Amino acid sequence: MTQTTRYASVLAKIGAERSNLVGETRIKALAENKSLTELAVQLRDTSYQEQISKLSLPLTSRKLERAFNENLIGAYIKIIKYSPKNVRKYLSLYLLRFEIEHIKALMKATSAKLSPEQKLMKIYFSVEDHLKKHAVIEEAAKASTPNQIIHVLKDTDYFLPLNMGLKNYEENGSTAFFDVFLDKLFYEKLYEGYESLNKKEQSYANFYVSMENDGFTLVTLLRGKALNYESNWLRLVVPGNYFNLTKSTVEDLVTAEDFEAAFKLVLDSFYAKYFIKAQTPEETIATAGKAFKKAVFHHAKSSAISETFNIGSPLAFLTQKEAEVYNLTVLSLGIDSAMKPEEIRNQLLI
Repeated sequence: MTQTTRYASVLAKIGAERSNLVGETRIKALAENKSLTELAVQLRDTSYQEQISKLSLPLTSRKLERAFNENLIGAYIKIIKYSPKNVRKYLSLYLLRFEIEHIKALMKATSAKLSPEQKLMKIYFSVEDHLKKHAVIEEAAKASTPNQIIHVLKDTDYFLPLNMGLKNYEENGSTAFFDVFLDKLFYEKLYEGYESLNKKEQSYANFYVSMENDGFTLVTLLRGKALNYESNWLRLVVPGNYFNLTKSTVEDLVTAEDFEAAFKLVLDSFYAKYFIKAQTPEETIATAGKAFKKAVFHHAKSSAISETFNIGSPLAFLTQKEAEVYNLTVLSLGIDSAMKPEEIRNQLLI
């Protein structure tokens, strides 16, 4: 089977899905809405109408965010289903990210003593159905302690990272330690998925995966320095594989004296252009995070047509779809908070 034949089905699906994307001009105009009801009405001729129509009143930004994410997950599943078998493992990582967020949410909710019913409301079960973990996640939601969740997940890849975070949780009651080890697991899986691709497919996926992986590493290390985390701790929580970073650069960042020293090292790295010094470390890190997202989005837009019969095409579409959901979520939060239209537009990923 030729490469053209292998990608024919998914390209047809991408073409149909791309025609439903909400244009940037319209996204900006939606910031003028005065209420979430107005926003919902404005979206009734889009692909989100099906999910929005099922929401109970009154509308909230949280309810709309869930509707947007359900639509996004549906797009992921369609693209994965129609993609060639040799790239499905990598594309399925888009759903794995949601599952990892499920585990994080369950740990937090269980620590906060929420009921199983409240915890189940946080889960997107279309993800778990696709990844075949529906029953396991339901069982985890019944647990009354984080330790019990870990036991339920003993036969999954989540067991080890959660166990690593358990000691810290027991010492100070913070679930943040579970988050960092689960994040590390995701980026290890991301690298494995990339390695499973053939060399030609890797060349088209490289920009996406390198920006994700290396960006996470740099932002995590800078945040760690801003919070005065110990070097040994930082070594534990960053991925062990990099793309445009060297092991020596990462080790220098890990052992840097403070945030300022680490930031100078970042400015000497391959990714210097994504980092601009702001008034506080927190603002600097947040700005860099958005800069990475914007760069990936712009790459996806520019390669949407030129990269056709390869993994670049589904990656470009999924990135554009993610950006659209990000923007719609920003809009709903901004309108719900009575922000001015221009303030909302400044936060969009355009």
